[in-house]
Amino acid sequence: MAQLDTKQMHEILSLALPTGERLQYCAYGVRQPNMLLMVPAFALAIVPGVILTHKLTRHYVVGMSRNYLIIAEISPKWRSMSLAVDAVKTCDAISLNALRGVEKRVKTGMIFTRIRFGTGRGRFEAKFHRAFSKSNAADAAAMAEIIGGLQDRRTRMRG
Repeated sequence: MAQLDTKQMHEILSLALPTGERLQYCAYGVRQPNMLLMVPAFALAIVPGVILTHKLTRHYVVGMSRNYLIIAEISPKWRSMSLAVDAVKTCDAISLNALRGVEKRVKTGMIFTRIRFGTGRGRFEAKFHRAFSKSNAADAAAMAEIIGGLQDRRTRMRG
């Protein structure tokens, strides 16, 4: 199965990249529905569980420049045998300074890197699989380290 390459991810993220900024990292990630929601669907039958999981999974291309985190939610083409992009649903640039003091949680494991920040409707959460592409694991881990290292300015001044 073909995958998004770095060039395609850069093209998607360039929609919201502020002028003068250059992408340093980019990675593909997903946010799958809660397993407690999926278990009943899989218990009824495998096919409805698979369909429901595919329909409720959100697909992201995430990139980072020196000062911004760019998040694009994409809609994949399910009709093709590759991970082609059907549409870019949203594409937003978030200033890294805006993430200071925001509740965040990052975790880099052997298979997944997970990034989560914010609360309520403004919450972002995705997991990035290391096997998606050659650079997915390294780029996702680098972004997680930077996001996790952002501290509240007041905390940094006290410490």
